[in-house]
Amino acid sequence: MKIFSRIVIFLIFVLLVLFCVLEERLATSALQTLQDDCARIEQLSLQKDNLHNIGLTLAVDTLEYNWTVNESNLCYLVNHKSIQEVGVEISKLKVYQSENDIKEFRASLEAVKFYAHSYKHFMGANLHNVI
Repeated sequence: MKIFSRIVIFLIFVLLVLFCVLEERLATSALQTLQDDCARIEQLSLQKDNLHNIGLTLAVDTLEYNWTVNESNLCYLVNHKSIQEVGVEISKLKVYQSENDIKEFRASLEAVKFYAHSYKHFMGANLHNVI
């Protein structure tokens, strides 16, 4: 009977490790995509004085689409209220782009970048999140 309980405990441990690795990879991938999209938008917006640009519009739409897909997956891992700020800032990006407000557009983009950077710290597997 002892060997059976040890095997079960070992299998539970392996399963937990697999879930942690899956969570880490999913969160890292989603946040890296978010940061890459932001860098692309930042590069496009620095080249132009006008936000009414088809390339920039497509980049913002891609950011919104990628975040919508990734957010639905991340909601299984963290509380939705913890990550909803990114969606709000992306909505602001679209509004500021339609109003051609470059200053506010860049401020919202910086906020999205800040959230992506800070989410990596509290979503990742580290000792502080375990304790």
